[in-house]
Amino acid sequence: MIDRVVRVQEFPRAGETIVALSSAVHAGGKGANQAAAAAKCGARVRMLGRTGADGAFIVEALREAGVEASSIATDDELSGSATVMVAANGENAIVIAPEANTRLRPRDIEQFLDQATAGDIVLFQNECALLHEGIAMANAGGLAVWLNAAPANETLSALAYESLAGLVVNETEAEALTQEADPARALSLLAAKMPKGTVIVTLGASGAIAAFGSERLEHRGFVVDAVDTVGCGDAFVGAYLAALIAGDGVQQALERGNAAGALTTLRYGAIPSLPSRAEIERSAAFPAGSRLEAFA
Repeated sequence: MIDRVVRVQEFPRAGETIVALSSAVHAGGKGANQAAAAAKCGARVRMLGRTGADGAFIVEALREAGVEASSIATDDELSGSATVMVAANGENAIVIAPEANTRLRPRDIEQFLDQATAGDIVLFQNECALLHEGIAMANAGGLAVWLNAAPANETLSALAYESLAGLVVNETEAEALTQEADPARALSLLAAKMPKGTVIVTLGASGAIAAFGSERLEHRGFVVDAVDTVGCGDAFVGAYLAALIAGDGVQQALERGNAAGALTTLRYGAIPSLPSRAEIERSAAFPAGSRLEAFA
């Protein structure tokens, strides 16, 4: 996704026109952000995606982050884009137009997954076409399927939860999937659908909670003076899965995911703001609730 970011003092009310404090264009998209985040944490990452020529700079940003990007097509007529408003307090509101992402083909997914090895993690987001077909193909290949169910829309009504090794949602998405506003109860409802999988509900500044079998785990996150929350959820997902690949348990992976998400809020943009593995390791060593500062 091409992220078109405008910074505002406050979000406009319905019918109101306001003047932005600044505007910028960044490489982004949930899949791209998560791939870059995992690669910067040391994981070996390949990505399947599709953009237009106007999104070729995103592919370059991914390569710079360490992502193997040869399966990303750049020949579509129009790249996907996200219009992002960021308020002075760091909060954001985002509207996405998936465009090229909706034009992935079954054979693209099949060819991509043919290069994977049984047991590899394959991570899906709900910004692309053929979600259910892709999950079925990945399961048939013996891959560990993780889903970041964002955006949580009507396409997820047919989701086969039992086919997932892991599910990551934020509070809003958890409520959309369960009609339960309390995150802990929503977590339990989702976990009941995935008795052999892991469910994580991210809580923004309050950290994250997880269900792993009968276990319930939490990490209360870190304190930061956020300037931009764009991409912090994606940083969590990438860092969490990279930690699992490295052999960490769920609790330690939560610590690293929360550290990555918190550090991302201290810089502007999505991919440009992602922290390094060393920064995450240093920050994750602090107790939950500690204040984190930007690294020089």
